[in-house]
Amino acid sequence: MTSEAQDPHASVLLGQGPRRVLLLHGLTGTPAEVRPIADALHSAGFAVRVPLHAGHRDPEDLAAHGWRDWYASAESALLEFAGAGRVLVVGFSMGALLALRLAAVQRERVAGVASISVILELPGWQVWLAGVLARMHRDPWYRRVVGHLPKRGIDVRIFARGVQSPSLRVFPFNAIAELGGLQSDVRGRLGHIGAPLLLLHGRYDHTAPPAHSERVAQAVGSASVRRVLLPRSFHIVGQDLDQAQVCAEVVGFARVVLGDPRAVTPDE
Repeated sequence: MTSEAQDPHASVLLGQGPRRVLLLHGLTGTPAEVRPIADALHSAGFAVRVPLHAGHRDPEDLAAHGWRDWYASAESALLEFAGAGRVLVVGFSMGALLALRLAAVQRERVAGVASISVILELPGWQVWLAGVLARMHRDPWYRRVVGHLPKRGIDVRIFARGVQSPSLRVFPFNAIAELGGLQSDVRGRLGHIGAPLLLLHGRYDHTAPPAHSERVAQAVGSASVRRVLLPRSFHIVGQDLDQAQVCAEVVGFARVVLGDPRAVTPDE
């Protein structure tokens, strides 16, 4: 597949073999934002797939899609990638919500979940207001004055990486409203998750408070739950000061859940 150096929106497929990891990016993001994690997994011998979620090429396209479209993209990639086997699903931010939903719905396909910077809930008034503004944006007359919500910045401590990020620089109001719908759906399914779970969260996350991952840890039915608070990072931890720790935690978790690819026998 085309690498993100040529097209930051291109889906990524690295390696082959039975030890497979599906990696899901966040809202308004691209596969590039989780590429360091993908590369670390690939270097450790895992096959890795990072799909682009529906609607994530430009703001108007994203405004025309909803959370069920994002989930359909992730689920389709999972079923195609897993084949007759099971996959570790790693999700960042909104992608963490998709990963958790996959673990609840596709239990026979998901061997474990690594949830990174999960954004579990937005204030109700924000979701409501975003829905109102999204409806106005769809009206040709109101669209002249109701555009998209500009981002205050990219929530990463390393300034240069925020500037260089290929993520969209705005949030379509419909995407915010749809995120609220996805959050509500996932919160109602957490008790159905039984797969091993790794939760990683930046201590100084401005987008999703660390308490969100604690709530997930308390609500799931998983017998194995490990939560790690990353001491120096903001939201995009895979690109931030604790990037090496994030990659090491995910690779170590993958080895526990899937087995070490370096130990795979020719018969597997």
